[in-house]
Amino acid sequence: MVMPIAGAKHTWSVKLMPIVVGLLLVCMASAQAPIAPDVQRGRKGVATSRAVVNFTELARQVVEAPTVEVMPEVIPFMPIPSEYPVPPEALPVTNEKAAVSEQPPPEETPPAALSPATSSSFQALGDNGTRIPPDTMGTVGPNHLMVALNSEVRIQNRSGVETSKVTLNSFWSSTGATGVFDPKLTYDPFNSRWIFTATSNARAASSSVLVGVSQTSDPTGTWNLYRVDADATDTNWADFPSLGFNKDWIVVTVNMFRNAGDAFVQGNVYAFDKTDLYANGTGAFTLFTDAQGGTLAPAVTFDNSLATEYLLKHWNGSSGGSGFLRLSSITGTVGAEVYTAQVTFVSTMNPWSFQPPNGDDFAPQRGTTDKIQNNDSRISNLVYRNGSLWAAQTAFLPSTSPTHAVAQWWQFQDNGDGTASVQQFGRVEDPDGNVFYAFPSIAVNVNNDVLLGYSSFSAAQFASASYSFRASTDPPNTMRPDSLLKAGEATYFKTFTGTENRWGDYSNTVVDPVNDTDMWTIQEYAASPANLWGTWWGMIVPGTPPKKRRGQVTSE
Repeated sequence: MVMPIAGAKHTWSVKLMPIVVGLLLVCMASAQAPIAPDVQRGRKGVATSRAVVNFTELARQVVEAPTVEVMPEVIPFMPIPSEYPVPPEALPVTNEKAAVSEQPPPEETPPAALSPATSSSFQALGDNGTRIPPDTMGTVGPNHLMVALNSEVRIQNRSGVETSKVTLNSFWSSTGATGVFDPKLTYDPFNSRWIFTATSNARAASSSVLVGVSQTSDPTGTWNLYRVDADATDTNWADFPSLGFNKDWIVVTVNMFRNAGDAFVQGNVYAFDKTDLYANGTGAFTLFTDAQGGTLAPAVTFDNSLATEYLLKHWNGSSGGSGFLRLSSITGTVGAEVYTAQVTFVSTMNPWSFQPPNGDDFAPQRGTTDKIQNNDSRISNLVYRNGSLWAAQTAFLPSTSPTHAVAQWWQFQDNGDGTASVQQFGRVEDPDGNVFYAFPSIAVNVNNDVLLGYSSFSAAQFASASYSFRASTDPPNTMRPDSLLKAGEATYFKTFTGTENRWGDYSNTVVDPVNDTDMWTIQEYAASPANLWGTWWGMIVPGTPPKKRRGQVTSE
């Protein structure tokens, strides 16, 4: 089924997964034999260096004595291993497609309402000409918005007015880190703290993992900063951090590569003692390693009593006609943590490809034959809310020979017995393959309303920022049609003499801590004049009247 939308030149749609598929997935997951867990205890450590900085004072210093950034730089996008073998016990016990065909036809799903209009919408941070891609990242607190890109860190009030700004390098310079990249941010509403991570010194013996926490709910105030040496042997470097937390830990994961040759080594999982970091302690952590742990996404956990921290990764997009994710966990007590790789697998009969053919520039854009990178299907983010885990990723379809990209999302549950139940699965997809959707991120509010933010691309538009909403009362497995957050303004081709037209590498979508119902997304768009990226904020209030329709009625 496809959502029909009337009245424009182009066909736009959101893929709807029949309710019967969701029910079948639950039954199949419950029927799987428990997966044999891989359990390990980690190595204890403390930060290599620590610092305390005041953001406002740092911004003042930057204005009075501006630092000269190095020449423009492309942040490398490092491929990770994918398409691991699926253990026999994780495979479906029946032929899923045959089982589906034996079910009675599903009832016609009524057209969904449109996504709400934005209640606030304004620029996050623009291109200063020093970095590609921006690595679009930001989050929201009670009184501020914070944007962290590869170029700069900007704090705004909730109307978008800038209060202070520094370069990403200057924010972390007091720790001794240089060449900082891949920032990630989140806000801990239970303790009213901002949490910030990044990595530094790529392909160098001094490669480091960085983590910072604000001392209060005001990000313009004082921060506790920590730097951790990524590899005591100085032979590997850390890339692409992912960030999550629960009541006990701030969890940062990174992908480790050889300094010489860039071969993938393993995933590192740092379980930082949250209380220690908030108290400006030693930066105590437990380190776990995972040989198959490329881009492990830790959960942002909206349950301050949950003792488990979950981690999710893409495992295999197409094995036996199904796609698989792997769920892992951190349990135990602070100082006695246990990492369980492969708690269980989560699967769907809707396979996908991990990346475009040869990893080439893939997405079309208006006004040029130059295409834009869509990267791969690593998990963008993971949220634990109301007993369920929610995740987003880019997927490439069809799985055998991809022609377009879609924004794919999941809701599932750990059954606690070595199995998982898929509760919902869906895709924002143009069935004609003309519109590409990539770099999604997902947020879920206290009422189980969902916001999915992403980039959209087609030959009929400049690269744009978009989003889709679903109310908790919408039909299962459905996301409302895509809505425009910020229209692209010009063509985009920016390589700094390289060969890849980079975009992303990610985005962020979050719940507003003020009321736990409103949601914000920060997304990238092609700015003007040509060959500039921009980032844009949008606030969505459930129940706000929808925007006008963007597309044409279609069905499948």
